[in-house]
Amino acid sequence: MQVNLGEKIKELRKKDGRKQEDLAKALGVTAQAVSRWEAGTCYPDVSLIPAIANYFHVSIDSLFGYQNDREGKIHEYAREALRRLIEAKDVTETIQYLRKCLEEFPGEPTLMHHLASALTSKGFQEANPKNPYLEEAAAIYEALSKQDPEIVGSLLHVYAHMGELDKAESRANFQPRVELSKEVLLASHHEFQKANRYRGEAILSLLHTLARITEQAISWNNELKNSRESIDILETLYDLYERILGGKNYGMFHSDLCMLSLSSAKMNANLKEYDKSFAAFGRAFAHYKEYKKIMEVSKQGIPQEPHYESPLLAEVKGIMADFVVCKPEYLTGIIDSYPAKLKKQIMKDPKYAELFAE
Repeated sequence: MQVNLGEKIKELRKKDGRKQEDLAKALGVTAQAVSRWEAGTCYPDVSLIPAIANYFHVSIDSLFGYQNDREGKIHEYAREALRRLIEAKDVTETIQYLRKCLEEFPGEPTLMHHLASALTSKGFQEANPKNPYLEEAAAIYEALSKQDPEIVGSLLHVYAHMGELDKAESRANFQPRVELSKEVLLASHHEFQKANRYRGEAILSLLHTLARITEQAISWNNELKNSRESIDILETLYDLYERILGGKNYGMFHSDLCMLSLSSAKMNANLKEYDKSFAAFGRAFAHYKEYKKIMEVSKQGIPQEPHYESPLLAEVKGIMADFVVCKPEYLTGIIDSYPAKLKKQIMKDPKYAELFAE
């Protein structure tokens, strides 16, 4: 990487609206010296470098242009790790890859987060719920949660699987109530310049949470999980998503709609309502394909901003949420619940061929 310190000094000086004389006076040098630095005919004395960085309130790495190089490399490592986490059935190599990345960038939060995710995935596959993978993942999540409270959800998930329920409840009890969440607080004050955006983000965050918790409540209730009442609730949630999101541009919410449809398809199949199950399965497959397109673009590092068609969400730029990674096996698992004749019928349908090719 070619370093042009003079151009960087000039860029920072103009950005702050300062003259060469201002910088020269602060450093105890002549304006002519600063002019020569910026022209590239000479460099500042090495003893002045910390003072120059301090004057512009930047790091020395940033002054030399290393910061962008570092961030770019971390971004590439994180993107590759995410690709592996999504595609790999065995994350052992992904764990090794991330450990090597962290040797170069020790303690880097994004890479640490991906490592904890990989360790969690590996740990969940172990017969013993208390295993070294989950113990390490919990330790990483604990450390990261001190800077990023949103990590707590992943931490509780690990603690619960390990049977550390007291720890999980203790950490959860320190979190704010729903009405004190960031989204709700920002949405409740019309004085904010971005009030419409905040309200839209709050609606989507609460809708996503409502769907996730409702699905969990139904699946763990033996009386409800295969009842017509529960199917009606899931279908109502699906309709609510469509009405709020408007149009067909659902972005990452294709994941939520896919999972709601799969739950409905499975329950209808258990009740032997196969026509309704097929209809829900077809919806799930359509959302799976749209979600897959989004993930393909994401892997290429192309930034995406949702453009929702609903006036409620016109100013929304996106929300921070944990979306389920839709996988083909989730859909083929539903097909396995059908009678052999119907299962064969779906497997022969060219529309679904890609599910059985992967």
